[in-house]
Amino acid sequence: MDIDVKNALNNAIGVCKSIEKGNGLPVTRHFAMDIYKFIGLISIAHSKERYDYFNKIYFNGKFPVDGEKIDHIKGVPESLKIITNNDGAKNQDPKKIISFFLILGRYYASNKHDREDVNIEAVMEQVRLMQDWVKDKEAAPPSENQMQTEQGTTETSIEKVVGNEGEVDIEQNNSVPEESLDELLEKLNSLIGLDAVKQEVQQIINLIKVQKKGEEFGAKLPPLSLHLVFFGNPGTGKTTVARLLAKIYKCLGVLSSGQLVEVDRGGLVAGYVGQTAIKTQEAIDKAMGGILFIDEAYSLTHGKGETDFGQEAVDTILKAMEDHRDDLIVIVAGYPDLMKEFIASNPGLKSRFNQFINFEDYSPDELKQIFKLQCSGQALSLGEGCEDYLKEHFSEIYANRSGDYANGRDVRNYFEKVIKARANRLAAVLDTVTREEYMMITVDDLEEAANMKGSI
Repeated sequence: MDIDVKNALNNAIGVCKSIEKGNGLPVTRHFAMDIYKFIGLISIAHSKERYDYFNKIYFNGKFPVDGEKIDHIKGVPESLKIITNNDGAKNQDPKKIISFFLILGRYYASNKHDREDVNIEAVMEQVRLMQDWVKDKEAAPPSENQMQTEQGTTETSIEKVVGNEGEVDIEQNNSVPEESLDELLEKLNSLIGLDAVKQEVQQIINLIKVQKKGEEFGAKLPPLSLHLVFFGNPGTGKTTVARLLAKIYKCLGVLSSGQLVEVDRGGLVAGYVGQTAIKTQEAIDKAMGGILFIDEAYSLTHGKGETDFGQEAVDTILKAMEDHRDDLIVIVAGYPDLMKEFIASNPGLKSRFNQFINFEDYSPDELKQIFKLQCSGQALSLGEGCEDYLKEHFSEIYANRSGDYANGRDVRNYFEKVIKARANRLAAVLDTVTREEYMMITVDDLEEAANMKGSI
């Protein structure tokens, strides 16, 4: 289950239920069928399977479409029509419906297992159609500024969803309602493992809340230093947590915009004198009001000679942290020992980074949970003996992990190999395979994947 989709769905259903109380129409049922139509419109294939899975996970199977003939022709969703035309609807109600469809389309487009099967242009065209419907129904015509804002939002949405080289940026945009602090914390707590990290984040949140209350009472309190050091091996969720933190800090009033700008050495350091400061400042400017996340930050200083420009980047960042301490937070991340060396390399770093969060390696059971989450994302089930095999497999991997071990990333790579092994097995029996057999992963698939070259 994706927490963004879940939250948007809950908001939309809340609107449907509210309207139902007023006019008695089955708005929620219409909404479910609109989801089916939407999936059918944007999906090149497998739309029925995709909706069935959605219905099972998010609706607990309450709205099946078996035996129902439903057109997938594009048009304004019936639920949106009912809500927009209802006198009791609030201004934000139609936007919650539109936001849900945008988030759902963005989810499918961002999932590497779905995006080749989803027409993102159809997603955005349908969202535009809904936005235009609501605008036409508004009592007063929108101002020129509002029209420019909405047009800019749509263009930004398309740019973010399509991305470069097929990659997808799933950051929130202005057309989607902002998540509350409770929703963000639920999202954080839904992550697999990371118990110590979650506890540290909660302590930071508590500290900010107490500080804010003290300011209300006029207490003279020292300014908080919220810059952080994330240390741990690759694939332990550092970037995911940093992205959530940026939004949490905005909710708490610490940051003005709450975006995350992720860079590494290549995004900060140039090859000529004077260019590094300019390149680093560009990254800082993008991060203003949010978090600058520097992955493998130790590479800026580790083992570099006097002619290296990494130190110039560090100096530029330290100055920005001082000049913009009220609206810029920097998080540096990397391997534990190298990060300790990095912080100790400069008195300025030592004085500004005094909070450290340790991202421990995932346990074998957590690795298995990550694998099963990948399976559920494709509605795949595990056959007889798979649970035991995975337990032994990930226990062995964990016990013998080496320097290039990458935690969740390795699990995802293994899952992709399992999918290839499953495809090899099914290719020979496609004419006779049943749906249940098609949607199942077998022990043979797991074993073949484990023996593939480059597999964990």
